[in-house]
Amino acid sequence: MGRDRKRPPSPLVGAGETAAGSGPLLELIDVSMVFPTTPPVHALTGVRLRIMAGEYVAIVGQSGSGKSTLLNVLGCLDRHTSGQYLFDGIDIAELNEVERAALRGGRIGFVFQAFHLLAHRTVLENVMLGELYLATPRAQRRERALAALAQVDMTHRVSFHPTRLSGGERQRVAIARALMGDPDVLLCDEPTGNLDTHNTELMLDLLDALVARGITVLVGRSQGSHRGWHRDGTGGCAMSVRERRPNGDGVGIRRTRLKATDLLVEASSGVLARPGRAILTVLGTVLGIGALVATLGISKTAGNQIVGRFDALAATEIVATPRAVGKLTVNAIPWNAQQQIERLNGVVAAGTLADITAKNTLIRAVPVNDPLGQTEFRMPIKAVSPGLFKAVRAQLESGRFFDEGHGDRGERVAVIGRAAAGRLNLARVDQLPAVYIGEKLYTVIGIIDSVARQPELVSSVIIPEGTARNEFRLAGPALVEVETRIGATSLIAGQIPLALSPNDPLRIKVAAPPEPKLVKDGVQSDLNSLFLILGGVSLLVGAIGIANVTLVSVLERTGEIGLRRALGAGRRHIAAQFLAESTAMGLIGGVLGASAGLLVVVGIAFTRRWTAVIDPTIPLVAPLLGAAVGLVAGSYPSLRAARLEPVDALRSGT
Repeated sequence: MGRDRKRPPSPLVGAGETAAGSGPLLELIDVSMVFPTTPPVHALTGVRLRIMAGEYVAIVGQSGSGKSTLLNVLGCLDRHTSGQYLFDGIDIAELNEVERAALRGGRIGFVFQAFHLLAHRTVLENVMLGELYLATPRAQRRERALAALAQVDMTHRVSFHPTRLSGGERQRVAIARALMGDPDVLLCDEPTGNLDTHNTELMLDLLDALVARGITVLVGRSQGSHRGWHRDGTGGCAMSVRERRPNGDGVGIRRTRLKATDLLVEASSGVLARPGRAILTVLGTVLGIGALVATLGISKTAGNQIVGRFDALAATEIVATPRAVGKLTVNAIPWNAQQQIERLNGVVAAGTLADITAKNTLIRAVPVNDPLGQTEFRMPIKAVSPGLFKAVRAQLESGRFFDEGHGDRGERVAVIGRAAAGRLNLARVDQLPAVYIGEKLYTVIGIIDSVARQPELVSSVIIPEGTARNEFRLAGPALVEVETRIGATSLIAGQIPLALSPNDPLRIKVAAPPEPKLVKDGVQSDLNSLFLILGGVSLLVGAIGIANVTLVSVLERTGEIGLRRALGAGRRHIAAQFLAESTAMGLIGGVLGASAGLLVVVGIAFTRRWTAVIDPTIPLVAPLLGAAVGLVAGSYPSLRAARLEPVDALRSGT
């Protein structure tokens, strides 16, 4: 490897000094570079090099001789193993990662043999990347990028993508990008290696013009590839070198930073660069968030429906029975229990009920006992007060219920349940059919179709309470069924024992439902727990999808990461961009998922004729949850991207 100057020094710059002061711009003192492989590779050994500002230097050597390694060390893309590297008097070894990024972004320009242009960005956008990390306002960056493209005669291609450019055009775009930020040093690694003769000549003319402007140019080229490099030398440093920038923070430039608006633009561009993959990634989050929102909405809607039914039925039911004393049950319910309880404020209906257990109570619908077929049945016989039918919400299939007059007169009438009527082959009551209970005939005046409470009534024969007292010597009611208004159960439950047994309330046992709110909360909690688990699993699947795609994106875009690091991006900038991309995908997935979940809830509620119940915070929280999932899922891939060394990332290409 050798140093080959093809241009005479500027007449305005004396030997050993620059226009801005004495000393070389770049100086290597016994610099060595050893790659820790097995066996170790000594890429550079004891290199001593002094380059003054405004010089045009060619670093010549055979392939594999270390030219690219030397350029990487000079450009702060790689760290030398030993020796000292001074950039404008600053010891590079003493700079931290942030300061090295600042030096690359503000004072060094790179022209790579592989161009390293982003295929999904236009020519103008690729050039504007050159000052992205200097926080230059976007409008100003656009003007400077257009000016840089004008210098390389590429203004007619500003809206083209790199895939539509020739090799020479791509190289000129890469040079225009390198000129952004007004660098002191331009490092060109084999800039003509991929170009034909004509484009090589154009490239060399362009480099001559840059040197004439005072930019220090270092070119790496393979030994023997002298085509186009032996020029007349008249295009050298005819102009003085630009003044050195004020050394304000230790490296002569302000530290690189990325504005929030630029971060959003870069993240959006990164997401949209691969739309198919982005859609699939977002779809995973949509399914996760949508499932979570749908399950929460369905659980709330279903819970409300269940509780609504409870409020309408179970929450209004009270059953009073005699309390057992020892092994005996005292007959504590009076015959006028219905009237006593109906007087209480808040009672909708009340009625008594008792089982008739007398012997010889087989039931038949015909007077003749046929020995060849079954005509007698053993089925429940119930004695009730008229108010029981309303208390149990009985619905008639045909006929009517008996009233208090039937019981007071002890009439032999009966109402039978639909199941009992089927066994007795009774389908209608308009012709006053009769059934035998034992040997006594009872006129059937009604058939019950359904009941909301005491379901055994559907398969029973029901007679008036007064008739049961006369015919079967019924001692007293077995229970009192009470329906109350919603919210009155607790009050009525406390009053019933006093109403039925004022002298000894403890003789009455009252079964009342728990508070509706407690039941509702319990049902809602159980449903939420179940559906949250299902939604959480779906959300986890979406998060894994984002993490996987972001990681794959990092692996595929390592060349882009290396380019951004070369342009001045710090580790934090790389991490921030990938986090912003994963968060954006999560946010979009959250918005779409929340919308899909809400549509599912409304659709199910509509088909079931339910009232959709949706927590108003869900549409607001779900997108934020999606963003949080994207943020967490992208954390590891983003950190991995930030840890990549610039030179290692660049080797993978874009």
